[in-house]
Amino acid sequence: MFRIFRRRRGDELAVIDAEITALGEALAGHPFVPEQHAADAELLADYSRALDAYEQAKRAFVGDRDLADAADVLIALDEGRHALACVDARLAGRPTPPRRPLCFFDPRHGSSADRVSWTPEGGATRIIEVCAADAVRIREGMAPIDTGRRARPEPKPRVPAPRPQPREPQSRPQPRKSQPGAQAPRPPAQPAPFKTCPAGVRKTQQAQGGGNREFKFPHREPRRPQVLVVRLHGGDRKGVVKLFEDGYARVLLRGRLERNRVVEPLPVREDKHVHLRIDSKSRWAAWLQPFDTVPMVDDRISSRGSFVFRYTGGPAIVQMTHTEDGDFSLTELTTEFEQGAHVLSGKGSTYAEAHMSGPTYLHVRAEGNWQIRFTPM
Repeated sequence: MFRIFRRRRGDELAVIDAEITALGEALAGHPFVPEQHAADAELLADYSRALDAYEQAKRAFVGDRDLADAADVLIALDEGRHALACVDARLAGRPTPPRRPLCFFDPRHGSSADRVSWTPEGGATRIIEVCAADAVRIREGMAPIDTGRRARPEPKPRVPAPRPQPREPQSRPQPRKSQPGAQAPRPPAQPAPFKTCPAGVRKTQQAQGGGNREFKFPHREPRRPQVLVVRLHGGDRKGVVKLFEDGYARVLLRGRLERNRVVEPLPVREDKHVHLRIDSKSRWAAWLQPFDTVPMVDDRISSRGSFVFRYTGGPAIVQMTHTEDGDFSLTELTTEFEQGAHVLSGKGSTYAEAHMSGPTYLHVRAEGNWQIRFTPM
């Protein structure tokens, strides 16, 4: 049975920081030697998946201010721990363990423990996988656990290896080698896209603060498409972000803990400023960044909420999986960042599939966590 408790925000992030370190130690101290299992493709794939998940967790953690920010970190850690458990099982000749998805309502609740019938407001009844505490609450007609709380994770065994300095991101855990030889140094972990203001953005095009504020960012010269990023910290459920265009206010975000970030493509306009209003009880940060700083993707990407990226591959089948309630869509952007062709859309915890003809900028609109995969045609 889960026991729910409250922590200060900094303490909660310290717990996640320690979990990242623990996964890194488990990988660094693992006896697996890739060269001794070169013919076992599935074993090598599981080990590579664990390493990739650790790197993803480190990148995603950079710039996190609260648990709402860190939901993608928890997903990556869950992926890494499951992948390493599969490695252990294969080495021991046992079946690989089944994958238990994280709680449907919030990954911070931990792994799912039960399947329940649930009907969202205004939606259709569905079967979802939830943590033990939420399963009890749903069956009793109550709302799921307040997402400002977090279930206590089950204690994880410590790996008997020397403890490094907390979360040194300079290198990926190195697998054990059957032959001696130095490994080439790896570059430092970079922040996940749109989590922190990138280097090179002018001071006049970034702002941070708290409470309600209306302000204007000047456009860059020469005029180029840009991306507006606004992040609400602290899980403000009543926060609102508005963009003023042609004298009208367009609501980009109505705060909820599951969605606390705006990533909005801004086409070239004659206006001299980007006019914003943020109403929030918590801290926030906002900035403009050039369109050519968005991430480039050729096979897969995952994140949460709205997003902008450039697909660099060729003709492909694109599949988007959405893991929470609410609408989601994928739309092409023109070279001027105007809304272009509709690619796919859906609603709720499901997926949609479509065809891509080649490289293009893409705009994701979503309420929850999502994954996009491109399969070459």
